[in-house]
Amino acid sequence: MFDVWQRRIIQDHQHTPWLELWRQPLAMLIRMPWPVFVIAMASIYVLEVLLFALVLHTDRRSLMGTPPSGMPIALAFAMESFFANAFNGITPGSLFTYAVGMIDLIVGLITLSFLTALVFARFSGNESPLVFSRYLCLSNLNDGHLFCRFVTSDRSQWLQVHYSLSLIMDHETEPGLWQRRVVPLELLNGSTPQLSQTATLSHPLNERSPIRGLGLEELQRRHAVLMPLVEGRDETTGASLMQTHLYSLRDILLDHRFDDLVRTDASGAKRVIIRRLNEVVALGSAQH
Repeated sequence: MFDVWQRRIIQDHQHTPWLELWRQPLAMLIRMPWPVFVIAMASIYVLEVLLFALVLHTDRRSLMGTPPSGMPIALAFAMESFFANAFNGITPGSLFTYAVGMIDLIVGLITLSFLTALVFARFSGNESPLVFSRYLCLSNLNDGHLFCRFVTSDRSQWLQVHYSLSLIMDHETEPGLWQRRVVPLELLNGSTPQLSQTATLSHPLNERSPIRGLGLEELQRRHAVLMPLVEGRDETTGASLMQTHLYSLRDILLDHRFDDLVRTDASGAKRVIIRRLNEVVALGSAQH
C-alpha cells in the first residue's frame, strides 16, 4: 500500500517549498521570496554579461572606442550590447565581434522580456490567504460530525465560494492490486455566496459516511488522508481562487469540537478572534 508521508506530500499554505522546484525553474522563480528573487535576477544579468565579455575578450583588439572609467573594452561592449545600447560607445571591427555583439543584443532583449514577465506574474498572482486549523475535530464516531475550520486575515472577500472535503485512501481493486481512491464526503453546507473571515466545514457521520462505515483503525491501515478544498472568486479582481490543505488521521481529535471564534467586545459588536483558530473544547470538559 502507499505511504503518503514517505512520498513527501507537503502541505504548506498550498505551495511546495520553492527550493524543491529546481526542476521547474519558472515556478521556482515565481515562488521564491522577493529578496532572493531580486538577487537571482541580478545574478542572471551579471553572469550573461560576463559570459559575453569573456567571449569578446578573445578578439578585444577588433573593438574600437574608448571604454568609460578604464573599464575593460570587452566588458564595456558586452554591457552596451546586452542592454540594447546599439553599440553607441564602442564599435566592432571584425565579423566575429559584430556577430557576438548581435547575439548579445538578442539575448539581452529576451532576458529583459523574460524577467519583466516574471515580475508581472509575481505582482499579478493571487496568493490564497486561507489558514486551516491545525486539527480536525470529531465530536462522536456514531452520529457525530467531523469539523474542519479555516480563517483568513485578508480584508477582501471571496464570492461564490464552494467547499469540498475528500477522503483519500488505499483501495484494493483486485487481490494484491492497490490504488488511491478519492471519496467525496457529504457536507452540511457545500457553498456560500460570500466568505468573509472564517468558515467551518461539517461532515455528518451518518450511515452514508465512509469514516463511520470503515472506522478510524481501518482508515489508518489504508493510509487515509483528508483534503478540504475551497474555491471562489476575488471580489476585487474577479480572479479565480483555490486553496487546499492536507490532514492525516493523526490530526483528528476524537470527542472534541472547536471553540467559538466570535467574541463580543465592550461596544457589543461581534468580532472574529483569528488567533483562536486552533482552540478546541473536549466534550464534557473544560477548554483546551
